[in-house]
Amino acid sequence: MTTLKDISIRTNVSTSTISRVINHDQTLSISEAKRLEILSTVEKLGYVSPKQRKAKQVGTSYDPSDESAHPLELVMVNFLDPVREISDPYFTSIRVGIENACFKNKIAVRTIRRDLIEKSAQLLSKPQAVIAVGHFTQQEIDLLYQFNQNLIFVDSNPLGIKTDSVLFDRYAAARELVNLIIASGTKYPAFIGNDESRLHVFRQLMKEHNLYHDEHCVVSKEFCIESGYKAMSQILDTDHQPDVVFAATDMVAMGAYRAIYERGLGIPTDIKVLGMNDISTSAHMNPSLSTMRLYPMEMGETAVELFLELIHGRKVKKMVHLGYDFIQRESF
Repeated sequence: MTTLKDISIRTNVSTSTISRVINHDQTLSISEAKRLEILSTVEKLGYVSPKQRKAKQVGTSYDPSDESAHPLELVMVNFLDPVREISDPYFTSIRVGIENACFKNKIAVRTIRRDLIEKSAQLLSKPQAVIAVGHFTQQEIDLLYQFNQNLIFVDSNPLGIKTDSVLFDRYAAARELVNLIIASGTKYPAFIGNDESRLHVFRQLMKEHNLYHDEHCVVSKEFCIESGYKAMSQILDTDHQPDVVFAATDMVAMGAYRAIYERGLGIPTDIKVLGMNDISTSAHMNPSLSTMRLYPMEMGETAVELFLELIHGRKVKKMVHLGYDFIQRESF
Protein backbone atom coordinates (compact mmCIF):
# COMPACT_ATOMS: atom_id res chain seq x y z
CA MET A 1 0.00 0.00 0.00
CA THR A 2 1.38 3.39 -1.02
CA THR A 3 2.15 5.82 1.80
CA LEU A 4 2.91 9.53 1.99
CA LYS A 5 6.55 8.55 2.57
CA ASP A 6 6.65 6.83 -0.84
CA ILE A 7 5.37 10.01 -2.49
CA SER A 8 7.86 12.08 -0.48
CA ILE A 9 10.77 10.01 -1.80
CA ARG A 10 9.61 10.41 -5.41
CA THR A 11 8.98 14.16 -5.20
CA ASN A 12 11.54 15.25 -2.59
CA VAL A 13 8.78 17.03 -0.65
CA SER A 14 7.90 16.59 3.02
CA THR A 15 4.94 14.38 3.92
CA SER A 16 3.23 17.30 5.68
CA THR A 17 3.39 19.41 2.51
CA ILE A 18 2.10 16.50 0.42
CA SER A 19 -0.84 16.11 2.80
CA ARG A 20 -1.67 19.82 2.51
CA VAL A 21 -1.55 19.62 -1.31
CA ILE A 22 -3.85 16.57 -1.36
CA ASN A 23 -6.30 18.35 0.95
CA HIS A 24 -6.13 21.57 -1.14
CA ASP A 25 -4.84 23.81 1.66
CA GLN A 26 -5.35 27.33 0.25
CA THR A 27 -2.74 28.80 2.62
CA LEU A 28 0.10 26.61 1.31
CA SER A 29 2.81 28.44 -0.67
CA ILE A 30 4.08 26.04 -3.34
CA SER A 31 4.82 26.38 -7.05
CA GLU A 32 2.18 25.15 -9.46
CA ALA A 33 4.72 22.86 -11.12
CA LYS A 34 5.58 21.15 -7.82
CA ARG A 35 1.90 20.90 -6.85
CA LEU A 36 1.09 19.19 -10.15
CA GLU A 37 4.09 16.86 -9.73
CA ILE A 38 2.79 15.80 -6.32
CA LEU A 39 -0.76 15.20 -7.60
CA SER A 40 0.58 13.28 -10.59
CA THR A 41 2.68 11.05 -8.32
CA VAL A 42 -0.32 10.46 -6.06
CA GLU A 43 -2.29 9.33 -9.11
CA LYS A 44 0.50 7.14 -10.53
CA LEU A 45 1.19 5.37 -7.21
CA GLY A 46 -2.51 4.97 -6.44
CA TYR A 47 -2.29 6.59 -3.02
CA VAL A 48 -5.51 6.45 -1.00
CA SER A 49 -5.83 8.65 2.08
CA PRO A 50 -7.22 7.31 5.38
CA LYS A 51 -10.41 9.33 4.81
CA GLN A 52 -10.87 7.82 1.37
CA ARG A 53 -10.29 4.30 2.71
CA LYS A 54 -12.94 4.84 5.37
CA ALA A 55 -15.34 6.29 2.81
CA LYS A 56 -14.92 3.22 0.62
CA GLN A 57 -15.59 0.99 3.62
CA VAL A 58 -18.93 2.74 4.10
CA GLY A 59 -20.20 1.11 0.93
CA THR A 60 -19.00 -2.40 1.85
CA SER A 61 -19.64 -2.65 5.55
CA TYR A 62 -23.33 -3.46 5.40
CA ASP A 63 -25.14 -6.76 4.90
CA PRO A 64 -27.17 -6.66 1.66
CA SER A 65 -29.56 -9.24 3.03
CA ASP A 66 -30.47 -6.94 5.94
CA GLU A 67 -33.82 -5.43 4.97
CA SER A 68 -33.43 -2.64 7.56
CA ALA A 69 -30.17 -1.42 6.05
CA HIS A 70 -30.56 1.26 3.39
CA PRO A 71 -27.09 2.62 2.65
CA LEU A 72 -26.83 5.86 0.74
CA GLU A 73 -25.00 5.57 -2.55
CA LEU A 74 -24.37 7.71 -5.59
CA VAL A 75 -22.25 7.66 -8.72
CA MET A 76 -20.09 10.58 -9.78
CA VAL A 77 -19.40 10.92 -13.52
CA ASN A 78 -16.35 13.08 -14.23
CA PHE A 79 -15.94 14.58 -17.70
CA LEU A 80 -12.16 14.82 -17.20
CA ASP A 81 -9.89 11.78 -17.05
CA PRO A 82 -7.53 11.60 -14.02
CA VAL A 83 -4.52 12.92 -15.97
CA ARG A 84 -6.36 16.01 -17.28
CA GLU A 85 -8.02 16.63 -13.91
CA ILE A 86 -4.64 16.83 -12.18
CA SER A 87 -3.81 19.95 -14.22
CA ASP A 88 -7.21 21.55 -13.50
CA PRO A 89 -7.49 22.71 -9.86
CA TYR A 90 -11.07 23.91 -10.39
CA PHE A 91 -12.53 20.50 -11.23
CA THR A 92 -10.21 18.74 -8.79
CA SER A 93 -11.70 20.90 -6.04
CA ILE A 94 -15.26 20.06 -7.12
CA ARG A 95 -14.46 16.34 -6.87
CA VAL A 96 -12.82 16.76 -3.47
CA GLY A 97 -15.87 18.69 -2.24
CA ILE A 98 -18.14 15.83 -3.34
CA GLU A 99 -15.94 13.17 -1.76
CA ASN A 100 -15.59 15.07 1.52
CA ALA A 101 -19.35 15.62 1.79
CA CYS A 102 -20.00 11.95 0.99
CA PHE A 103 -17.57 10.86 3.69
CA LYS A 104 -19.19 13.20 6.22
CA ASN A 105 -22.67 11.91 5.41
CA LYS A 106 -21.69 8.22 5.11
CA ILE A 107 -22.53 8.05 1.42
CA ALA A 108 -20.86 5.40 -0.71
CA VAL A 109 -19.62 7.08 -3.88
CA ARG A 110 -18.22 5.52 -7.03
CA THR A 111 -16.59 7.49 -9.84
CA ILE A 112 -16.71 6.57 -13.51
CA ARG A 113 -15.19 8.23 -16.57
CA ARG A 114 -17.28 9.69 -19.37
CA ASP A 115 -16.03 7.08 -21.85
CA LEU A 116 -17.68 4.37 -19.74
CA ILE A 117 -21.17 5.94 -19.65
CA GLU A 118 -22.59 3.84 -22.48
CA LYS A 119 -21.33 0.60 -20.93
CA SER A 120 -22.51 1.46 -17.39
CA ALA A 121 -26.30 1.32 -17.63
CA GLN A 122 -26.66 -0.98 -14.63
CA LEU A 123 -24.16 0.96 -12.51
CA LEU A 124 -25.79 4.32 -13.31
CA SER A 125 -29.38 3.16 -12.81
CA LYS A 126 -28.71 1.54 -9.43
CA PRO A 127 -27.83 4.49 -7.12
CA GLN A 128 -30.32 6.98 -5.71
CA ALA A 129 -28.73 9.75 -7.80
CA VAL A 130 -25.90 10.54 -10.22
CA ILE A 131 -23.70 13.63 -9.98
CA ALA A 132 -22.29 14.66 -13.37
CA VAL A 133 -19.30 17.00 -13.09
CA GLY A 134 -18.42 19.19 -16.05
CA HIS A 135 -19.53 19.38 -19.65
CA PHE A 136 -20.80 16.46 -21.73
CA THR A 137 -21.91 15.80 -25.29
CA GLN A 138 -25.63 15.65 -26.05
CA GLN A 139 -25.39 11.88 -26.54
CA GLU A 140 -23.75 11.45 -23.13
CA ILE A 141 -26.37 13.69 -21.50
CA ASP A 142 -29.22 11.73 -23.07
CA LEU A 143 -27.73 8.44 -21.88
CA LEU A 144 -27.24 9.72 -18.34
CA TYR A 145 -30.85 10.88 -18.16
CA GLN A 146 -32.05 7.61 -19.66
CA PHE A 147 -30.20 5.58 -17.02
CA ASN A 148 -31.03 7.77 -14.01
CA GLN A 149 -33.39 10.78 -13.93
CA ASN A 150 -32.12 11.86 -10.53
CA LEU A 151 -29.27 13.78 -12.12
CA ILE A 152 -27.31 16.58 -10.49
CA PHE A 153 -25.08 18.53 -12.88
CA VAL A 154 -22.16 20.55 -11.51
CA ASP A 155 -20.78 23.48 -13.57
CA SER A 156 -23.35 22.94 -16.31
CA ASN A 157 -27.12 22.78 -16.72
CA PRO A 158 -27.79 21.07 -20.07
CA LEU A 159 -31.29 19.81 -19.24
CA GLY A 160 -32.68 22.90 -17.54
CA ILE A 161 -35.54 22.24 -15.12
CA LYS A 162 -35.49 18.50 -15.78
CA THR A 163 -32.55 18.02 -13.37
CA ASP A 164 -30.77 19.65 -10.46
CA SER A 165 -27.67 21.74 -11.09
CA VAL A 166 -24.98 23.67 -9.22
CA LEU A 167 -23.33 26.60 -11.00
CA PHE A 168 -21.77 29.99 -10.70
CA ASP A 169 -23.00 32.76 -12.99
CA ARG A 170 -20.23 32.87 -15.61
CA TYR A 171 -21.87 35.74 -17.49
CA ALA A 172 -22.18 37.93 -14.40
CA ALA A 173 -18.65 37.15 -13.17
CA ALA A 174 -17.16 37.84 -16.61
CA ARG A 175 -19.20 41.03 -16.97
CA GLU A 176 -17.83 42.32 -13.66
CA LEU A 177 -14.23 41.66 -14.74
CA VAL A 178 -14.68 43.16 -18.21
CA ASN A 179 -16.29 46.29 -16.75
CA LEU A 180 -13.26 46.67 -14.47
CA ILE A 181 -11.01 46.45 -17.52
CA ILE A 182 -13.04 49.11 -19.35
CA ALA A 183 -13.04 51.37 -16.29
CA SER A 184 -9.24 51.11 -16.10
CA GLY A 185 -8.98 53.15 -19.30
CA THR A 186 -7.77 50.32 -21.54
CA LYS A 187 -7.09 51.01 -25.23
CA TYR A 188 -6.01 47.54 -26.37
CA PRO A 189 -7.63 44.87 -24.18
CA ALA A 190 -6.94 41.19 -24.86
CA PHE A 191 -8.66 37.90 -24.04
CA ILE A 192 -7.37 34.32 -23.83
CA GLY A 193 -9.81 31.47 -23.24
CA ASN A 194 -12.30 29.01 -24.61
CA ASP A 195 -15.35 29.64 -26.80
CA GLU A 196 -17.88 30.12 -24.01
CA SER A 197 -19.56 32.80 -21.90
CA ARG A 198 -16.40 34.64 -20.82
CA LEU A 199 -15.39 35.12 -24.44
CA HIS A 200 -18.89 36.16 -25.48
CA VAL A 201 -19.16 38.76 -22.71
CA PHE A 202 -15.71 40.15 -23.53
CA ARG A 203 -16.56 40.54 -27.22
CA GLN A 204 -19.97 42.08 -26.60
CA LEU A 205 -18.87 44.70 -24.09
CA MET A 206 -15.65 45.61 -25.88
CA LYS A 207 -17.53 46.08 -29.15
CA GLU A 208 -20.09 48.28 -27.39
CA HIS A 209 -17.23 50.53 -26.22
CA ASN A 210 -15.34 50.40 -29.55
CA LEU A 211 -12.43 48.64 -27.84
CA TYR A 212 -12.56 45.24 -29.53
CA HIS A 213 -9.56 44.09 -31.57
CA ASP A 214 -10.00 40.66 -33.11
CA GLU A 215 -6.26 39.92 -33.19
CA HIS A 216 -6.18 40.39 -29.41
CA CYS A 217 -8.83 37.73 -28.80
CA VAL A 218 -7.34 34.22 -28.92
CA VAL A 219 -9.57 31.17 -28.52
CA SER A 220 -7.79 28.06 -27.23
CA LYS A 221 -9.08 24.53 -26.64
CA GLU A 222 -7.35 23.93 -23.31
CA PHE A 223 -7.30 25.84 -20.03
CA CYS A 224 -3.65 25.25 -19.21
CA ILE A 225 -0.34 27.06 -18.76
CA GLU A 226 0.94 26.12 -22.22
CA SER A 227 -2.17 27.39 -24.00
CA GLY A 228 -1.88 30.67 -22.11
CA TYR A 229 1.76 30.99 -23.10
CA LYS A 230 1.13 30.28 -26.80
CA ALA A 231 -1.87 32.61 -26.98
CA MET A 232 -0.06 35.46 -25.21
CA SER A 233 2.95 35.03 -27.53
CA GLN A 234 0.61 35.23 -30.52
CA ILE A 235 -0.99 38.42 -29.18
CA LEU A 236 2.41 40.01 -28.54
CA ASP A 237 3.33 39.40 -32.19
CA THR A 238 0.53 41.72 -33.37
CA ASP A 239 1.04 45.36 -34.35
CA HIS A 240 -0.36 46.78 -31.10
CA GLN A 241 0.76 45.62 -27.67
CA PRO A 242 -2.20 44.97 -25.36
CA ASP A 243 -2.41 46.92 -22.12
CA VAL A 244 -4.72 44.46 -20.26
CA VAL A 245 -5.19 40.71 -20.62
CA PHE A 246 -8.24 38.82 -19.34
CA ALA A 247 -7.14 35.20 -18.91
CA ALA A 248 -10.16 32.88 -18.60
CA THR A 249 -8.45 30.92 -15.79
CA ASP A 250 -5.51 31.44 -13.46
CA MET A 251 -3.64 28.58 -15.16
CA VAL A 252 -3.94 30.45 -18.47
CA ALA A 253 -2.72 33.60 -16.70
CA MET A 254 0.41 31.76 -15.54
CA GLY A 255 1.28 31.03 -19.16
CA ALA A 256 0.59 34.65 -20.11
CA TYR A 257 3.00 35.80 -17.38
CA ARG A 258 5.76 33.68 -18.87
CA ALA A 259 5.24 35.03 -22.40
CA ILE A 260 5.15 38.63 -21.17
CA TYR A 261 8.37 38.26 -19.19
CA GLU A 262 10.15 36.58 -22.11
CA ARG A 263 9.55 39.76 -24.15
CA GLY A 264 11.17 41.86 -21.44
CA LEU A 265 7.85 43.45 -20.46
CA GLY A 266 6.55 44.10 -16.95
CA ILE A 267 3.31 43.31 -15.08
CA PRO A 268 1.39 45.56 -14.43
CA THR A 269 3.63 48.38 -15.68
CA ASP A 270 3.35 47.35 -19.35
CA ILE A 271 0.48 44.87 -19.31
CA LYS A 272 -2.10 44.28 -16.60
CA VAL A 273 -3.38 40.72 -16.12
CA LEU A 274 -6.64 39.37 -14.71
CA GLY A 275 -7.55 35.74 -14.10
CA MET A 276 -10.46 33.68 -12.82
CA ASN A 277 -10.61 30.92 -10.17
CA ASP A 278 -8.15 32.12 -7.47
CA ILE A 279 -6.19 28.87 -7.25
CA SER A 280 -3.81 28.50 -4.32
CA THR A 281 -0.76 29.79 -6.20
CA SER A 282 -2.41 32.98 -7.50
CA ALA A 283 -1.52 34.96 -4.38
CA HIS A 284 2.13 33.86 -4.68
CA MET A 285 2.73 34.68 -8.35
CA ASN A 286 5.10 37.56 -9.12
CA PRO A 287 3.28 39.90 -9.04
CA SER A 288 0.30 38.41 -7.21
CA LEU A 289 -2.60 37.79 -9.58
CA SER A 290 -5.85 39.78 -9.48
CA THR A 291 -8.61 37.25 -10.07
CA MET A 292 -12.23 36.31 -9.53
CA ARG A 293 -12.46 33.87 -6.64
CA LEU A 294 -14.80 30.95 -7.28
CA TYR A 295 -15.92 28.27 -4.83
CA PRO A 296 -15.57 24.87 -6.56
CA MET A 297 -15.21 22.83 -3.38
CA GLU A 298 -18.44 24.34 -2.07
CA MET A 299 -20.07 23.53 -5.42
CA GLY A 300 -19.23 19.86 -4.88
CA GLU A 301 -20.56 19.96 -1.32
CA THR A 302 -23.77 21.62 -2.51
CA ALA A 303 -24.31 18.84 -5.07
CA VAL A 304 -24.27 16.31 -2.24
CA GLU A 305 -26.72 18.46 -0.25
CA LEU A 306 -29.08 18.35 -3.25
CA PHE A 307 -28.64 14.56 -3.34
CA LEU A 308 -29.68 14.30 0.32
CA GLU A 309 -32.74 16.45 -0.36
CA LEU A 310 -33.72 14.18 -3.27
CA ILE A 311 -33.59 10.99 -1.23
CA HIS A 312 -35.65 12.68 1.50
CA GLY A 313 -38.47 13.30 -0.92
CA ARG A 314 -37.90 16.67 -2.60
CA LYS A 315 -39.82 16.72 -5.89
CA VAL A 316 -39.08 20.18 -7.29
CA LYS A 317 -35.84 20.50 -9.26
CA LYS A 318 -33.31 23.07 -8.08
CA MET A 319 -30.70 25.21 -9.80
CA VAL A 320 -28.26 26.60 -7.24
CA HIS A 321 -25.96 29.52 -8.09
CA LEU A 322 -22.95 30.01 -5.82
CA GLY A 323 -21.32 33.41 -5.43
CA TYR A 324 -17.92 34.76 -6.43
CA ASP A 325 -15.61 37.54 -5.21
CA PHE A 326 -13.13 39.76 -7.00
CA ILE A 327 -9.70 39.57 -5.35
CA GLN A 328 -7.62 42.59 -6.31
CA ARG A 329 -3.88 42.10 -6.12
CA GLU A 330 -0.78 43.52 -7.77
CA SER A 331 -1.27 42.42 -11.40
CA PHE A 332 -4.22 44.80 -11.93
